[in-house]
Amino acid sequence: MKSTVLSKKRRLKENIASYLFITPWLLVFGVFVAYPFVYGFVISLFDFDLVKQTFIGLENYKNLFSDEMFINSILATLKMCAIIIPGTIIFSLWVANTIHNRRKSLQSFTKVVFYLSAIVSEVALVIVWQWIFNPGYGLSATITDALKMPRIDWLGDVNFALPLVSYLVLAFTVSQPIVLYGAAFNNIPDTYYEAARIDSASQWKQFTKITLPLIKPTTTFVLITTTIGSLQVFMVPYLLTAGGPADGTTSILLMIFRNAFEYGKYGYAAAMGVILFIIIAIFAFFQFKATKSDVQY
Repeated sequence: MKSTVLSKKRRLKENIASYLFITPWLLVFGVFVAYPFVYGFVISLFDFDLVKQTFIGLENYKNLFSDEMFINSILATLKMCAIIIPGTIIFSLWVANTIHNRRKSLQSFTKVVFYLSAIVSEVALVIVWQWIFNPGYGLSATITDALKMPRIDWLGDVNFALPLVSYLVLAFTVSQPIVLYGAAFNNIPDTYYEAARIDSASQWKQFTKITLPLIKPTTTFVLITTTIGSLQVFMVPYLLTAGGPADGTTSILLMIFRNAFEYGKYGYAAAMGVILFIIIAIFAFFQFKATKSDVQY
């Protein structure tokens, strides 16, 4: 009986110590994440601007679903996701698989080269792309002139502008997945591949039957984080196309920014933020559910 009491006291002390260690993180999370989220939801129920704050209930949410621009921003964001998410996973997998079993120095060099895009400012990348695809004096104009082809207004046509925005986002999105996949590939024991080669398994069979199943937890993480990042695209469409042409590259986050800081509709913008949170939560939930067994593997 005495030993049980002592054991409970010891466990209580350990729990208190554990909570003390995470208290700073909980304070930061509460102040900078939990409170802003709750406050944002509250003001989404108001006609909230710099002059007045009038409670209107769910009126902002009703107006959202009849707002053609907001619906278009959702569709534009989903179109970008359709390019960015599979493109990120396929390209980073290809790079990681290509450099696998190469010299360590070559692997490290390749990872550094691709990771540079994550270090370079998005603003700098956008400026370079604006110069490349400027139809008047850009590199693309020089190339089309040399080939005796008509110049293309890359950023003035939504059929070109939306893929360009997506590819630029993809350019600095692939950096982290390449590093993660590289680490996952290196953690697979060579004995699995040796056994497969003894059984005369092809390179493709080794990749699909050994590599892919063993890196699925990494793929799950990359899939979810890339989806969350893609649904929150803002900087590139804001600077590269300003959401144009004809609002064809206006993302949800860009719509939120405009309504809050250009139009002063803070309650309406907060309602958009809540909808964006719900969309991200739904995507993450179903992606995690679809790969739950893989994570537990």
